[in-house]
Amino acid sequence: MFPIVLIPIIFYLNKKIFTEQRIDWIASLFCFSVMIFVLYQVICLGFNFDILTNDLSLIEIKRNNLHHLNNISQDQIQQVKIRRLRNFITKLVDSHPIYQGLWISFVVYFNYHKLRFNSNSITQKIFRVFIILFMFFWMVLISSRMPLIAIFIAGIMTMIIFKHFNLRRMILLGCISLGCFFILLATFKPMQTRFEEVFDNIFVFPTKGNDIYNYNSTNVRTGIYYCSGIVARDNWLFGLGVGDVQENLSKCYDQKIGAKIYQWNDYNSHNQYLFFLISSGIVTLLSFCCFLFYCFRKVLILRNSHLFYALTVICIVMLTENIISRSDGVLFFGLCASLILLSSKNKIEI
Repeated sequence: MFPIVLIPIIFYLNKKIFTEQRIDWIASLFCFSVMIFVLYQVICLGFNFDILTNDLSLIEIKRNNLHHLNNISQDQIQQVKIRRLRNFITKLVDSHPIYQGLWISFVVYFNYHKLRFNSNSITQKIFRVFIILFMFFWMVLISSRMPLIAIFIAGIMTMIIFKHFNLRRMILLGCISLGCFFILLATFKPMQTRFEEVFDNIFVFPTKGNDIYNYNSTNVRTGIYYCSGIVARDNWLFGLGVGDVQENLSKCYDQKIGAKIYQWNDYNSHNQYLFFLISSGIVTLLSFCCFLFYCFRKVLILRNSHLFYALTVICIVMLTENIISRSDGVLFFGLCASLILLSSKNKIEI
């Protein structure tokens, strides 16, 4: 969590040189680095395409307690292949798909804003449209669901609040987005499997004991939020202290649910707001929410749609991830918060 302190200090000590143009350069460089990052993964996946096409191995069948290939449904096969792909990506770049989706969400809006408001040539416009579609394709492929949801919610909120639309274009854009979504849902099997998984398992816990075949990201999260709620209810006033949060969550997983999946990894609260409540109590949670409120108020006064959009995406994704507990998230949050805190009404110097 040290970058939360370090990044604002760096910006503060150099605030005179962070002009509006240089901030735009920083954003452009960040987007370029994310595009290179995604392209590298796509190329590596192209050289290892058998990850998506190969049948399940005996190790995967045994590990997922599927017994025999002839008795496995296509949905179960797709779930294992999705895990296989996400594990490959995570090991390749040491970054979880959720955090990749967080960065990509900024790239999508930045290119949309340039496409919408900057005078670009036809070639540049086509290139930016390609980037947006390419980024969306990658997020769908790696099943980065919450950032996808956050993009649409934050994008709609930004367009409404900052009036970046007229009604006809808004309706047309909504219809096109829904049409693309349903086409992908009907034709792209991994995406279809993920959404079916959510609806089928949202109120279900992973199986107890040795019968572990039905665990997936959705029912594992259901158990996480169940135990997080219990621990938060019992310690909402002063919290447990940061060092004792994981121990108490793990005890709850073992005693209240009993699924073996929770013994393989340490599963945190997967909700930044719950983490603050469990670790430090209601005062810390309210303080953090007040800080976010201050940031939102400031970007609205400044009429800065980029920062409003980025902050909205972060707040939405924090509903399902401990963003500030991992370097992948805390760096992005620290950068966004620094730009907000050091912004001013002066159009030349931010």
